Amino acid sequence: MRHERHRLNGNADCTAALPLLPPHRMTTPEQILAQEPDGWPADAERARFAGDWFIWQRKRGHRTSTDDMLTAWAAVCRAQRPVQRYCDLGCGIGSVLLLTANALRPTESLGVEAQAQSVELARRTLAELPDPPNLRILHGDFRDVTVERVGLFDLVTGSPPYLPLGTGVLSPDAQRRACRFELRGGVEAYLETAARILSPVGEVHLVFQTLWTPRVLAAANAAGLQLQWQLDVHMREGRAEPFLSTFSFARAPADALQGGGTPRHTTMTIRDARGEVTPEYQQLRTDLHLA
Repeated sequence: MRHERHRLNGNADCTAALPLLPPHRMTTPEQILAQEPDGWPADAERARFAGDWFIWQRKRGHRTSTDDMLTAWAAVCRAQRPVQRYCDLGCGIGSVLLLTANALRPTESLGVEAQAQSVELARRTLAELPDPPNLRILHGDFRDVTVERVGLFDLVTGSPPYLPLGTGVLSPDAQRRACRFELRGGVEAYLETAARILSPVGEVHLVFQTLWTPRVLAAANAAGLQLQWQLDVHMREGRAEPFLSTFSFARAPADALQGGGTPRHTTMTIRDARGEVTPEYQQLRTDLHLA
């Protein structure tokens, strides 16, 4: 049986014969993806987001996260302005896409998302933006994206799921499952697609668990991408190891873009020992115009 994928025309294949199963009995991507709902979710709510922009998200589904903010901030920090064409792979409800587009105002922005329900939410958000920029959502599997279809981009972002199927307990919620588990490819697929649509001078920014840094770097190397900057993020002061990292890649080695030297490697802490947000993370929120 072929791997089920939502094609760029919005159609799905290989799902009609798949039985509906409870999450604990679903063992293949085909079984899991066959149960993704479509249509407007009953628990959708509109929340203030960045500046005077609002976002639609579910109360009990996937919501804007620290991972999203870190990815967008990395892109905003390093972007060569003005940004002409920007793409967010696996954009979900549009969190990274909106944060980045709000801060940088690219000439054109594109989000690619396979989950029908997330597409519905993201498109409604875009439709309600004040003085909306040139920003659209493509419903489809990002692994099917080609240059012929979408062109080249000078900025690409992604927030891949961290868990291979079988390494954790599946959420009963389809949206959360897809955000946490590699049902449509992992970091390797994200970087392969990003490299395919990246302009010669463009950059790719994504977030992943720090523990899997060797995997991320190996995937980038296989895709022909070179590390420019890595930000390791400690969720709380005093914890020995960082939990998340953002990675910035380009086609050229770091010394070719930065005038010499090795890729930058910096750190950030989200909360201090008392649990308060640190000044550096508050500055991140300010940079992204977060409410």
